Amino acid sequence: MTGPAHRSARLPPALALLALVVLIGLAKPGGLLQPLDGAAMSAVGYLRGLPGADWITSASLLLARLGEGGGRLYIALVIGLLLAHAGRPRAMLWLLGTVAAMVPLNGLMKLAFLVPRPDLLAHLATVTSSSYPSGHAAGAMTLWGAVALLCRQPPIRLLCLAMILATGLSRVWLGVHWPSDVIGGWIEGMAWLLAMSLLLPARVRA
Repeated sequence: MTGPAHRSARLPPALALLALVVLIGLAKPGGLLQPLDGAAMSAVGYLRGLPGADWITSASLLLARLGEGGGRLYIALVIGLLLAHAGRPRAMLWLLGTVAAMVPLNGLMKLAFLVPRPDLLAHLATVTSSSYPSGHAAGAMTLWGAVALLCRQPPIRLLCLAMILATGLSRVWLGVHWPSDVIGGWIEGMAWLLAMSLLLPARVRA
């Protein structure tokens, strides 16, 4: 059973995750994360030169298109229509609202930190906004995490986890985000999911 007290217990972890996003953002200008970020990006630079790297780049560019705000909303709409067809209109509205709200929320977070994009590797995708936190990572966590909450079948949840990981890692491969940008985006998405889970129906059926 999921009562009001149980639901409200999710709010402190959500706030704690949001505080962690802020802490990572504050640590980045001082270079505290640069050794780990730089080592990971250097490893990606080496991997780009190996056979088969072009396939990873092509997949990463596809994930970049799917992970944009418009792409996420389109995927959420398709899944939402399936939920509505299955007799779950409230789940559809919750999914669409959760995914749509992440677009402006991440934009505000980026404006709060204004972290420049990495310059260690050549960018394989066009980017215009600031780097932290990664909007693709936050959006993937929000979209696919929400789907995993609504659909409890293990194969679907494994697919959602794969999409979250692949989308985030692809941003590092493309050279447009430091790993800490991606981790911050994932945490931001988790915080938003926890907060929005307060609005889920008491019983969530697959």
